[in-house]
Amino acid sequence: MNFVRAFLDVGEFDHTCYDVKGTPVMMRYRFVIPSLLSFFRILLALSLPFFQERYWLFFIATAAVSDLFDGWLARKWHVESWQGGLIDAAADKVFILVTLSVFVFTGKFSLWWIFPVIVRDAMVAVTVLYAIYKKEWVAFKDMDARILGKLATCGQFFLFAVVLVWPDLAFYGLVIASCFSIVAGLDYGRLFFSALPNKTPR
Repeated sequence: MNFVRAFLDVGEFDHTCYDVKGTPVMMRYRFVIPSLLSFFRILLALSLPFFQERYWLFFIATAAVSDLFDGWLARKWHVESWQGGLIDAAADKVFILVTLSVFVFTGKFSLWWIFPVIVRDAMVAVTVLYAIYKKEWVAFKDMDARILGKLATCGQFFLFAVVLVWPDLAFYGLVIASCFSIVAGLDYGRLFFSALPNKTPR
């Protein structure tokens, strides 16, 4: 229990165990673990198509838990960074797109279901491309995580669970996930463009 307490909070290990550079060992791990959880979600996504359907709910639940804990640990340990946020977001996109593709390929739902569910993800992709093209990467980096974005991701995981557990209610899961995604996409686009610097012509 002491090790767990020290790992989750600031404890004795942070003050007594140092590496050769003088960095507390537990603190060094804290910088890495949230990103490892995000990469683990990508591994789950790439493995999902090769497993039978009875394992899919386990994959989805595990991915949802990893998505919850990577951000929570980063905030608790004060190791948030825009790079970590980008890895987290990329892991979400990979898992969502792979799962949607698998569900469509196996006939769980129709192809058109994908489009309203990924409105937020499409908006994020557009803003990234725009930021790169306009060299406004700072505006993208300075954007904080939004509760609507988290709700959109929760809605997507909820849809996957409903499709597998209560297939008769899948359409209602689609409506919920789509509403969250559309609202979050509009909010994300508004936030990004409002973060752009106002350049007045000379």
